[in-house]
Amino acid sequence: MRHDWDVRTFTRAVLALVIVIAVTAAALRVGANAATVGFAYLITILGIAVWTNLATALVSSIVATGCYNFFFLPPVRTWTIQDPANWVALASFFVASLVATRLVVRARNEAQEAEARTKEISALYALSIDLFTATNRVGALGEAAARALANVGAGGGGLILFGSGPYDQRTISWSGPPQEEIEDLIAGIARHKATVELPAMTGRDVYLPLKIGGNIIGVLAARGTNATVRALESAATLVALAVERERFLAESAHMQALQEGDALKTSLLRAVSHDLATPLTAISLQIERLRTLIHDPSVEAISEETARLRRRIENLLAMARLEARSVVPRPEPAPAADLFRAAREHLPLIVESRPIEVRVAPDCPEVYVDPSIALEILINLIENAHQASPAGAPIELSAFRHPLQPDRVRLEVADRGRGIAAEASDTAHRGLGLEIARSLSTASGGQVTLANRQGGGAVARVDLLAAQLPAVDEVPA
Repeated sequence: MRHDWDVRTFTRAVLALVIVIAVTAAALRVGANAATVGFAYLITILGIAVWTNLATALVSSIVATGCYNFFFLPPVRTWTIQDPANWVALASFFVASLVATRLVVRARNEAQEAEARTKEISALYALSIDLFTATNRVGALGEAAARALANVGAGGGGLILFGSGPYDQRTISWSGPPQEEIEDLIAGIARHKATVELPAMTGRDVYLPLKIGGNIIGVLAARGTNATVRALESAATLVALAVERERFLAESAHMQALQEGDALKTSLLRAVSHDLATPLTAISLQIERLRTLIHDPSVEAISEETARLRRRIENLLAMARLEARSVVPRPEPAPAADLFRAAREHLPLIVESRPIEVRVAPDCPEVYVDPSIALEILINLIENAHQASPAGAPIELSAFRHPLQPDRVRLEVADRGRGIAAEASDTAHRGLGLEIARSLSTASGGQVTLANRQGGGAVARVDLLAAQLPAVDEVPA
């Protein structure tokens, strides 16, 4: 791989020099003046900077400066410059080419770094969903470690937990080449609480301490990986959360299954949301800085996906607060049409990309719900419908009195997507947005159900309490 990269770099460097020579030959052939040739050289250097690396662009700048002097500044075909103004022109051209080359390469590198960070946060987001939606059972630590190692592209490694001391080590899972004489290395990581990196034949071997509450509970070994330390440490944090969750499960085995699952889900929601919010804020700041340097559609796409991920994390935090009863819903009568209008205003990109059809039955009562919670429910369901629908297909929003329960209002979000497959009973296939909508609906005294619809597609139904109007005494005629 390294040899191929060297050959490719050398080939591009040679082609860059050939391009500079070709521009020189073309300018000589058409008899271009010095000013025109200077602009042509500058454009050529900028193109080479975008196409190759900084070193090649700098060498090309030097070669172009030499050709500019030798062939176009009088006396031509000598290295002598008689007119002092030409010295200024030559120096200005050289400085301009160097500065422009540096700026182009820097902007390209920052764009690549932003793209790499987006991929990292996407992988961590997928891993957090995987861990969050995993079955609540003892013995899944090996699977969690394998998922984490796969997300960071490790060729092998595993999870080692500590017991009573750093030398009381228990291997939970291991894959790839066998571990050889690493007991002292693992114990040293427990004592010093620091990540250790070692060179390997492919990539490097990274041993990451798993920290919970300031204590080291184990080590995640990622062997043969090229991932950044930041991505590896975030994956290790998620694995540590998985370890802590299993410990909670083991210690709470005597409790009722429903109470145990609710407590663990709330704890995991808080921890995952908090741990993802900090790196996400840093990424958002870097994206805004990048937007001031370059104007590229990919930067806007990265910003949009980051905002979507931030909204998911805020939803998780809201769920955690509701389940912990630190926030109490404040229901009030709310017209369904107002809720639909607010949802459309919060999703401008979806509204611009496809029709949103709204129907409210004339006899539909107002909904008795906390408007902010109802808005989050609708936003998550509309985003799910948008993801499942083909381009340009409409999303239909409907509101009417429940056909079987007159004291309830039914809100529907319908799409023309793939519909609900048989495996949709698995939370991982339904998506986190639907789970958030269901949890928020349950906290508001309602429920969310899914069904296929005639003609293809699916419909999500939200059943909420209807607002009861105060009785009005009849006025005698």
